[in-house]
Amino acid sequence: MKLYTKQGWVDWSYIDNLGSIFNMVIGARGVGKTYGLFKYLIEKGKPFVYLRRLQTQLDMCGTESGNPFRKIASDLKIEIKPDRVGRLIEFKRDDTIIALGCSLSTLATVRGFDFSGYDYIVFDECVQMIGEKPIKDEFNGFLNFYETVNRNRELSGDVAVKCFMLGNANQLVNPYFVGWGFMRKAIKMIRSGEMIYRSMDKTRSIILLLQSPISEKKKETALYQNAGNDFIQMAIDNAFRTDETKIASKPLKEYKHIVSVGEIGIYKHKSTGEYYISSVTQLPHYDGYGMPLKLFQNDFGFLKSVYLIKQNFVFESYENEIMFREYFKLN
Repeated sequence: MKLYTKQGWVDWSYIDNLGSIFNMVIGARGVGKTYGLFKYLIEKGKPFVYLRRLQTQLDMCGTESGNPFRKIASDLKIEIKPDRVGRLIEFKRDDTIIALGCSLSTLATVRGFDFSGYDYIVFDECVQMIGEKPIKDEFNGFLNFYETVNRNRELSGDVAVKCFMLGNANQLVNPYFVGWGFMRKAIKMIRSGEMIYRSMDKTRSIILLLQSPISEKKKETALYQNAGNDFIQMAIDNAFRTDETKIASKPLKEYKHIVSVGEIGIYKHKSTGEYYISSVTQLPHYDGYGMPLKLFQNDFGFLKSVYLIKQNFVFESYENEIMFREYFKLN
């Protein structure tokens, strides 16, 4: 498989050469996402921006035990030490900066900073963990961060900064899948086993690290032999939290639109009271993430109860049910 080396690790040279600007790389734990990318960029001699969602996460990286470069430095027999500069962290080998640590939650910290020497961004653990602190308007905050780093390079004839966004399969409803309209595509990829998708303009990629040789080996370890199935699927099989029920195509003229959220419209049959979830959206419409989603959950929480108790819901597609469940945090 092209995505993996002969040893079974993620092949970062192959992913880099795909040429996309934004690369969402979602995969199981311990298959060489972060470690392999660090090694690839260090050996390439390219300093990079190391981005975390929260300042608390970045602060941990500035400690000896939390230094994300500790393992790779030991294996390469070099020293990479964190050096705090205000809220930023410079990870240095001697006096040479290997990476500059920033956090998305304190975007104002980097405004005015000169990023001209950085051609890559490594956004580690970009997919929010269940229960992790949300960031207001996270997607636009990320785009603003990228603009700060990239500046006007393309207008000057230079190559745009590449961003590798690394995550585990935690939540299908995340700011990046929602913001780029990737949710439906990601679900189809999971179901079909497709591992690489590039947008029509070739600027964005989804890479699902399925069928990982390393993951197969990890299934034989003590932890995974004694873990629950949900943990194994998330950690090894790259499974988002999903489910399915009744799937059918219905004529919308027989239904009344109630509300739309994200990529789905919710309708109710004019006579039977059956609910139908369609990909056709109308007003009123709530965005599928952040405060608008919370307002939707508050205003239309009764739909969650109806779904769980009466189960008189029909879904236009499997993808629509997964999104419905994600919007109500049922997965």
